[in-house]
Amino acid sequence: MFQLLQPLVHAIQPLLVPLCFLSAWFIVVLVGWSAWTATRDTVARGRQMHRIPCANCQFFTRDYHLKCTVRPSTALTEEAIGCPDYEPVTSAYTSKPQTYSRMQ
Repeated sequence: MFQLLQPLVHAIQPLLVPLCFLSAWFIVVLVGWSAWTATRDTVARGRQMHRIPCANCQFFTRDYHLKCTVRPSTALTEEAIGCPDYEPVTSAYTSKPQTYSRMQ
């Protein structure tokens, strides 16, 4: 069986080295291209997600049960981009007047 393949192998042998060389570089280029497109798509998705304004809205509750008191179904999704009810938080701390009474 191997004696029948020997002339075929000797005929193909001069082409094997360039063929393997080109196929190896083709695989390297494919891996590089795949890494580049994955990075590009990840950056684009990150930019899109950073456009969601919910975390800076005064109606955002930071509770996973009720994320937003006005539009709970669209909170923290891409549908929230351009939300007509968005109101930015004016202060991180709300100050309430405190009254202290001393008992004398």
